[in-house]
Amino acid sequence: MKCQSRSHIIGLALVPVLMLSLSACLPPSSDGVPPGPGSASSSDGTSAQTLPSVVVPTASQPVGPAGPGAPQAEAPVVRWVPIGPVGPNDPTSGQRYLLLQQFQCDALTQSVEGADDAAVWLAGAAVCRALQSGSQQDWQRASIAVAATPRIPQTQCLEFRVAATSAALLAQHRSNPGATFKVEPGQGEACPRQLVGLTVVDDELRPVPGTARASGPRSGGTIVRLDGYYVRVGDVLFDGVPADVEFVGDRNDYGTIHLRMPPANGRDSVRISITDTVDVAGTVTFYYDDSTPSGSPAPSETAGTAPATGAPSGTAPPTSTSGETTPTAAP
Repeated sequence: MKCQSRSHIIGLALVPVLMLSLSACLPPSSDGVPPGPGSASSSDGTSAQTLPSVVVPTASQPVGPAGPGAPQAEAPVVRWVPIGPVGPNDPTSGQRYLLLQQFQCDALTQSVEGADDAAVWLAGAAVCRALQSGSQQDWQRASIAVAATPRIPQTQCLEFRVAATSAALLAQHRSNPGATFKVEPGQGEACPRQLVGLTVVDDELRPVPGTARASGPRSGGTIVRLDGYYVRVGDVLFDGVPADVEFVGDRNDYGTIHLRMPPANGRDSVRISITDTVDVAGTVTFYYDDSTPSGSPAPSETAGTAPATGAPSGTAPPTSTSGETTPTAAP
C-alpha cells in the first residue's frame, strides 16, 4: 500500500510538467486571438496576412488611364483618337500620333520641343495627362493648351483629328467636371484612304491646264497623278482588273503616285482604282480623246477630275497654276 501511494503521488507531481511541455509545442497566437480565415501560417509558426490579388491587364483591354484617375466600371465613356498611321516608320506626324494613341503623353511632349506645329500636339498631350490623372489642375492645363491650338485644316488629317478629339474631351469634362472617364478607342480611321481625283501632268510632273477632265490621246503616253490619301499602293486596277502599269517618278510610302497611261486598245475610257494595306474607297476615270490639246494654254483651267466632296483628310494639297488646290497623297 505504501508503494502504490508513493507512485500515485509521483504521477500527480508530473502532470504540470507534461502540460508545460505540450504548450511549448503549440504556435503562439497574436494577443491570444487565433488566426482568422484571411491569414495563413508561415514556416516559422507565425501568422501571415493574405495579400489581395493583382489584376493584370490583358491585350483585349483598351489602352487608357490606369493611374490615380483610373475609372470605375460605371464611369462615363469617352472616345480617344482613332486608328491612324500604319507603323513606327511613318512620317513625323504619324510617329507623334502613335505616341498619343498609345497614351505616351510625356514622350509626345518631348518629341515636339521646338517644332513649329507643336501647339496641337501639346494640347493632345495635356488632355492625355488629364485623362490619366483625373486631376483638376491637369484639366486646367489642358484647357489652356486647347485654347492655344490654331485652326487646323482637314487636309492635315492627323493634326485635325488630334485637335477635334482634344476639344471634344475638354467639352465633356466641362459638362461633367467631377467624372473620371473610361476611355475607349475612337471609331473609324483618322485618315480614311480614298482615291478622289485624277490630274494630267507634264514630264516634270506639274499639272497641265487646258482640259475639263483627265484625258489624253488614244496612242497612250499621258502622265496622270492619282489624287487622294494612300500609303502603300499595291495594285493599280483598270476596270477592276489588275494592270501592268508604268509608274513615273518615285514610288515611296506616303508619296504621290504618277502613272503613264497605256494605249486605248479600243476603249473610250478606263476606270482606275488602287489597292493599299487597307481598303481604298473611290475610283477615277481617264478618257481617251484625240482632240485633247497637247499644248499648255494660259493657266486658267486645271486638268483633272474634280475631287469629291469631303475629300482626303491627310493630304496637303499642292497649288495648281490656276490657284486651285487638288489633294495629293502627301501626309
